[in-house]
Amino acid sequence: MKEITITKREEGQRFDKFLIKYLPGASSGFLHKMLRKKNITLNGKKATGNEKLLKGDTIKLFLSDETFDKFAGSSQAARAYCELDIVYEDPDIIIINKPAGMLSQPADDGEPSLVEYLTGYLLKKGDLTEEQLKTFRPSVCNRLDRNTSGMVCAGKSLAGLQFLSRIFHDRTLHKYYICLTKGKIEKPDHIRGYLHKDKKTNKTNSYFAMNLP
Repeated sequence: MKEITITKREEGQRFDKFLIKYLPGASSGFLHKMLRKKNITLNGKKATGNEKLLKGDTIKLFLSDETFDKFAGSSQAARAYCELDIVYEDPDIIIINKPAGMLSQPADDGEPSLVEYLTGYLLKKGDLTEEQLKTFRPSVCNRLDRNTSGMVCAGKSLAGLQFLSRIFHDRTLHKYYICLTKGKIEKPDHIRGYLHKDKKTNKTNSYFAMNLP
């Protein structure tokens, strides 16, 4: 039997979604069957799976060690370590000044990104445990190109991720960019840039023009 106590970092998600993350090898049908048979309980009671988890909730999985090992999987969240320039941090969110040259999110080349450095930082600090990584992984909510430095916001908890996603989506939070130029500017001017996505190559190109009305 496995017993899990929900922490603040994990609260707010649906019970069945939590179980899918905790036992990634199990099918949705199997998990709901275990719920119906009370082989998986929430706070000692039968659950349907659509309950919203709260901090302090207790989950019990009455599964054999063989079954648990079969469905738990062995994938480990990637992490890396370096000094981060942290501008703001609280229990739910963190704002990091990303340096130029660092990826915001993982890429196919396997080079560590800010997400891996953030995971390593939280593990080393003790704000995140290996057990919690099974059901929650910190993530950035805005991206900057590799060669662009600036503020990147990330969620340390599900509540933090949901809050940041909401204010980015409804534009409550405004983003500003500063561009450094080389040369002498003789008079005020206005540069407008446009992004165009090539559907054939799935790449986005930038176009700039001056003195447009």
